[in-house]
Amino acid sequence: MISTLYNLTAKGLLKALSFILASALFVMFITNSTAFASHFGGKVPYLALLAFYGMAILWIHGIGFEIKSSVWRAIFLPLMGYIIVITAIIYLQFF
Repeated sequence: MISTLYNLTAKGLLKALSFILASALFVMFITNSTAFASHFGGKVPYLALLAFYGMAILWIHGIGFEIKSSVWRAIFLPLMGYIIVITAIIYLQFF
């Protein structure tokens, strides 16, 4: 099941989207570091770790690193990275 979920995002355009989303979140972190610190590092500092985790997932997927082990595929599932990063970008941009 993990392999089928992982293979859903093995397309070239989705890898490019992963790279673009991870880059966009990184640029938002660098340019709006005070907003990032106030939104994600305030009451619940684990949200910052979650945002960095999602960004790491998409960097790994966007660069094109192929994961063979099912355990590591479950840990670095790109669909989970998309959910985390898109939520973080929306939260930083609009709230």
